[in-house]
Amino acid sequence: MQLRYLVIHASLVVALILMILPLPDWAQMYRPNWIALVLIYWSMALPNRVGLWFAFFSGIILDTSLGTLLGQHALALVVVIFFNLNFYQRIRVLALAQQALYVFLLLLINQVVVAWVEGILGRPTPLSVYFVAPLVGMMIWPWVFVILRDIRRKALLS
Repeated sequence: MQLRYLVIHASLVVALILMILPLPDWAQMYRPNWIALVLIYWSMALPNRVGLWFAFFSGIILDTSLGTLLGQHALALVVVIFFNLNFYQRIRVLALAQQALYVFLLLLINQVVVAWVEGILGRPTPLSVYFVAPLVGMMIWPWVFVILRDIRRKALLS
């Protein structure tokens, strides 16, 4: 692995830190899925480097960090990245506002899969809670996109 591709791993470490950072109880439902946002960007920008296995292992690390059922977030991230890898060529050419709507749909799919697994485990969560985080993720997508694009360009990743 080339040294310049460590930028991808470093951005995922930062996203993991943002995911496990303690927040007040009232702010927990507003936390976007940072890992999903970063994986969506990298799988759009470098689909030959960041794919389903990358999403799976990121999800396993997220599951162990959050103490959730092993494979819960891994399944959700694999589903999201599968859709993204199938549509990334159409989405890359859209304006950031249109991309944000697409990212909202992907984050909503992620939340539905997580809610589905929670429901199977007997821990149902009100679905209204699951719509807030994708909305926040949609609103911050333009900044995530611009920051990661600049990092990718400075690292000379192609």
